[in-house]
Amino acid sequence: MINRVLLLVKVKMLRTILLVTAVSLSAGPALAQSGDPIRQILADFDRIDTNGDSVISIAEYRDLQIARWPRIDRNGDGFLTLDDFPRFAAARARRLLAEIADLDVNGDGRISRDEFIHGPAPLFHRADQNTDGVLTRTELEAAAA
Repeated sequence: MINRVLLLVKVKMLRTILLVTAVSLSAGPALAQSGDPIRQILADFDRIDTNGDSVISIAEYRDLQIARWPRIDRNGDGFLTLDDFPRFAAARARRLLAEIADLDVNGDGRISRDEFIHGPAPLFHRADQNTDGVLTRTELEAAAA
């Protein structure tokens, strides 16, 4: 029973990672050159590792999220909502926003900048295979494989 619950949690986390990525890519095509955000982090590793210690800390990852936010919040209102998507993608955007509603910590129906930056970081935690709170190139390569 516990294994089944853990599997369901992992599936939900993976689904959230994929949906956040899809929303990010849909909201701003310049957000990532690659469809795989882990590969993009790996490609930009030296730029993201601002202190040059050969690892990406959660703080450096949050800085990356801060840099991504203006491209995701296309209308600049401080929230990720349907208004941030092109009109032709409205149906898809509604579906994606509904499925990542768990990022909406306060339940107001929109994802704020603070929720995006300081909320759950499932992509980071998925790649941090040894759970030491930092990402190495080796961990990112393994996660991208």
